Amino acid sequence: MSKLSNLVGKPKTFTIGRQEIEIKPRTLKDIDLLMDLTKEEKRAEALKKLISITLKESITDATDEEINQVGIQYFKELSEAIVEVNGLNASS
Repeated sequence: MSKLSNLVGKPKTFTIGRQEIEIKPRTLKDIDLLMDLTKEEKRAEALKKLISITLKESITDATDEEINQVGIQYFKELSEAIVEVNGLNASS
């Protein structure tokens, strides 16, 4: 392993609703989505994609249809979990 292995983010388990989900951090390949979060006109679509790819990676047997059916009431919890696991909170 190279020295870069020390720069790989670590997943963290969160309880979303009543379901434990291991949220994996995003990587450099997702930088375009993170940058789109700062643009008001692209924010909603970027956040939707970010949540979708995070859930797909965390729950590998989930279908796109199942992910699209996740209730909007879990939006805040999912968003906060993604922010935390990626170290993007304002206090970081």
